[in-house]
Amino acid sequence: MRVWTVHHRPAMAGKPARSVMLRDGFAWAAALFPLLWFLAKRLWLVAALYFAAATLMGFVLPSAISPWALVALQILMGFEARNLHRWSLERQGYRLMGVVQARDEEGAVLNLADRRPDLAHGLA
Repeated sequence: MRVWTVHHRPAMAGKPARSVMLRDGFAWAAALFPLLWFLAKRLWLVAALYFAAATLMGFVLPSAISPWALVALQILMGFEARNLHRWSLERQGYRLMGVVQARDEEGAVLNLADRRPDLAHGLA
């Protein structure tokens, strides 16, 4: 079974209410291509911070250690990418409203609709 967290932003300043479901766990795409993953998810600040950290590591660390440190950074991004996505949503006014467990995303949406139809209505 997989776990999804449900985040909700109430209607404000002409924006409709919106809910987002994020799967918990390791993000392989973020581990392999962190910068592209962050940009695809529109996590601009996280992408900028990752780019700055990777660039700084490339310049500061000795050339024998630098590639290993960058691999370690990418593995760390795989573990923390979804938490960084949650952090970015919190900065945008989203609040954690619940946790849903299911085999796949469709099942998670159905479970959410069964338990909290008000949140499932605004899913994007």
